[in-house]
Amino acid sequence: MAAAGLNAAPRFSVIVPTRGRRELVLRLVQQLRDQELKDFDVVVVVDGADDDGTAAGLRALELPFTLTVLEQEHRGAAAARNAGAETARGEILLFLDDDMAPDAALLAEHDRSHRAGAQLVLGHLPLDPASPSTAVAARVGGWAERRRDRLVRSAPTVAMPELISGQMSLSRAAFQELGGFDTAFTRGGLVPGADRDFGYRARRAGLQTVFNPDAISHQFYEIDAAEYTRRSRNGARGDRILAARYPEIAGELWQPRFDSLLAKLTLGPLVRLPRALSEPLRSLAVRVFSRPEPDRLSYRFFFAVQTMERQRGAREEVHALRTPIAAVLAYHAISDLSGNRRLAPYGVAPEAFAEQLDHVAGEGWSFVDLDRFLDAVSGGAPLPPRSILLTFDDAYVDLLTAACPILSERRLPAVAFAVTNQIGGTNVWRRADAIELPLLDAAGLRAAAEHGVVIGSHGATHRPLVAVPEEELAAELEGSADTLESIALPRPSVFSYPHGEWSPALAAAVARAGYRGAFTVAGSGVRRLPDRYALPRIEVLAGETGKTLARKLRKRA
Repeated sequence: MAAAGLNAAPRFSVIVPTRGRRELVLRLVQQLRDQELKDFDVVVVVDGADDDGTAAGLRALELPFTLTVLEQEHRGAAAARNAGAETARGEILLFLDDDMAPDAALLAEHDRSHRAGAQLVLGHLPLDPASPSTAVAARVGGWAERRRDRLVRSAPTVAMPELISGQMSLSRAAFQELGGFDTAFTRGGLVPGADRDFGYRARRAGLQTVFNPDAISHQFYEIDAAEYTRRSRNGARGDRILAARYPEIAGELWQPRFDSLLAKLTLGPLVRLPRALSEPLRSLAVRVFSRPEPDRLSYRFFFAVQTMERQRGAREEVHALRTPIAAVLAYHAISDLSGNRRLAPYGVAPEAFAEQLDHVAGEGWSFVDLDRFLDAVSGGAPLPPRSILLTFDDAYVDLLTAACPILSERRLPAVAFAVTNQIGGTNVWRRADAIELPLLDAAGLRAAAEHGVVIGSHGATHRPLVAVPEEELAAELEGSADTLESIALPRPSVFSYPHGEWSPALAAAVARAGYRGAFTVAGSGVRRLPDRYALPRIEVLAGETGKTLARKLRKRA
């Protein structure tokens, strides 16, 4: 069994995600016995069905350090790393892939870099000599050595493509501050990018990133030519996702090179081939490169096909990113406010509200609850086509008296955002020529929750928060959540920006406050892999019929 740990937190926690590679991860954990630095524990996260007995094999080991073995449903490496970090006790987290063979000085070298002032440390990943002797492995080994040379020459700068998590360390506090790895990239493990997304967020946050060439873990590489080709395509998909999320780094990510006449004449037409022709070429390239010693022509052909596959993956991802996965509708009052010019657009009469719901449902739209929606935008199970999440800002009394009966009759879920300093009050933030409308009190909010309406936060005062001093944001974010909890409601998991105004800095503050997502009013559908703290909504205004709302949804979502 694993050795019992000391009460004091160790200097390092080594975190290893694994899936279906029992012998490799057992080898890694046992080799950690030889570390020169002894102040560490290990967390291995078994990601998915443990058909090969990985967890039992790990738990049976006799080790001089504490080993924790976690098991989870298959959710991908990013989720496994997050789960390991949540359990870890170490001051510094070191993430290793399960195919690594750690050098005896690995932890000591990471420690040396951190004590010298580094906040995020990357190490060298040379090819494990025990790897199968294939052309693909030789290619990866050459890449690792070239990467080492590039990083040594470019120090202290670390380019985006080098920010990989195969061997990376940072403090547990910094990891928590950054919010961990974004599991939305996982998608069943098919699209990489979570490591570079994390690395970029660390760089943007100002963490001093250092490459230590003496922090070594040898990589056992057994990927064949077919899998290498699949990863080429999916790697480009990950790059397009990152470029869409962070346009400022698009130029640092992979781009095809057509900088010679030969490349223009060969690769140019190749990347535009239809699937019916590209698939036989891909199969041929894999076959010739799988020979024991492929010749120079086979080598060039294989990597030309890799460029073709990357281009294909990039095009597929651009198309996917443009396809919305859901529409979030934003309502305000469910009342006829036509008598007041200022608020009239924000009041949808109850009969119009019911007709809208029935019409869009008749056109094939389905209504999802908040948990399912958040799970999908975080990389979980996909939503049905034409999914809608219903939301209501301000939590007016008519939410309970008019909207809830209509929702309950149709068994539809919804979210309402309450202004917590005005619970039981009125819309005091209105303009002078707008009428005063009553807001739900504590009992009313609880009653709405019993109807299946999730209560989120709309801030404490409804003022725009973009320019609010940082010291006052706590009352608007954490304070509003505390208030809702104090009236016997669940702590809110989502936030709606008052007046729809937000900024990246404000979104980061909302994330730090513990919310799982936040909504703007951007007038579009939610596309795949969105920023969870800038989720767009489509406002529904007075005068819209079910037919016009359906037309708006078809156009914008």
